[in-house]
Amino acid sequence: MNPLHNADPEEIRRLLDQEKWLAPLPEIRHAGFRPWQKAVFWALRAYIVVLLLVVLWAFGHGIHG
Repeated sequence: MNPLHNADPEEIRRLLDQEKWLAPLPEIRHAGFRPWQKAVFWALRAYIVVLLLVVLWAFGHGIHG
């Protein structure tokens, strides 16, 4: 395999075209969540907040105890 700086620019262009690297990317749209999925994510957020409070309480209790 040739190093890139020794390769023919036309050959590189052909390879990029063949592998579709020059084609524009498809549009990305928001998928939207179902209500139960939103509820699960909010529950996870609440769980993280509770765990963070427990860790902070334990850390504070350890410093003063």
